[in-house]
Amino acid sequence: MVTWHRRQRDSWNLKVDVGFLAGTDTSDAILWLNVIMAELRKDPILGDWVILAPERALRPFDHEIAGVSATRDLCPFCRGNESATPAAVMTVPDGTSPDDWAVRIVPNRYPAVLTAALGKSTFEFTEQAPATGHHEVIIESPSHDQAMRDLSEDQVVRVVRAWRDRLAAVSREAGIAHTMIFKNEGAAAGASLEHVHSQLLATSFVPVRIEAELEAGQTHFEQTGKNAWSDMLERELSDGKRIIAATEQFVLLCPFASRFPGEMCLYPREPSPAFEAAPDSTLQPFTSLLRNALRCLHDVFPDAPINLGLHTSPPRDTRSPCYCWHLAITPRLTGIAGFEIGAGSWINVTAPEDAASRYRQSIDRS
Repeated sequence: MVTWHRRQRDSWNLKVDVGFLAGTDTSDAILWLNVIMAELRKDPILGDWVILAPERALRPFDHEIAGVSATRDLCPFCRGNESATPAAVMTVPDGTSPDDWAVRIVPNRYPAVLTAALGKSTFEFTEQAPATGHHEVIIESPSHDQAMRDLSEDQVVRVVRAWRDRLAAVSREAGIAHTMIFKNEGAAAGASLEHVHSQLLATSFVPVRIEAELEAGQTHFEQTGKNAWSDMLERELSDGKRIIAATEQFVLLCPFASRFPGEMCLYPREPSPAFEAAPDSTLQPFTSLLRNALRCLHDVFPDAPINLGLHTSPPRDTRSPCYCWHLAITPRLTGIAGFEIGAGSWINVTAPEDAASRYRQSIDRS
């Protein structure tokens, strides 16, 4: 258990139940740390917001337990270990028993944002604000040993529907400026627990990349009267070199200016700003193409760590009609080095045309 105790304006005492971290019931095993509270800090030159969340350093890493994966007995996400997580905010039943779940959404025990506002202070060159919002974990299956690509189509539909419904619920709350579903698969991609899961992070600010996408979409619409993503898909489908697969409702491709080797994006054919507004009729076709994407990625790049990010329009943003939601799937085959960090630009060693060709061949073999 983690609790905050205010010490002074920007310094906090963190009370940690070490017994929980050790997997025991020793409630008297308490560790006190003096840390900075979870907060936002605004870059005084660029204006970008950074989240400082020192408590996330306390996350358990099952990849580090004696160099092997965690067992079901130790995993807080496995069925039967529900008491090891906070109470669920949403549960999807498995259809066989009212007591058994297929998908479970819980607050993140080590959140990047806090749920309660704590005030705001402004300094001469730096803005600081509490990092408020929601940080939740979507446990995608009771089974410990499956990746998302291994789950049944019905199970992934349950997960995707839970994504949509929880995004819709959280985005309606006052003070929420942006919501994102993301997934880290593999330690090198940032996963601390191997049990199949994704996360929802809702923040009080719009992240830099989403802001840039919104601005670009609005500018394109003002100049052409057309949706930027619709125009892009029309060109890509006509060219065909970077298309991996296309259905009546969705397109899977390697972006023209891919930042990472093997990067994929999944788009709706008809531009729609918000994934949380996706009708039920689209969830199965979306799931089918998503599973194909993950399976062919695993075939071409076996066991590659993966990051997944669902880009959806911020709630109540006037630029939303010019936007289009999309899912980015990024295999982590190369590291981020000095140039990328220093310049904010990217060097990709694999042409997207080559990656798309390999993916198409994998789909054809399946």
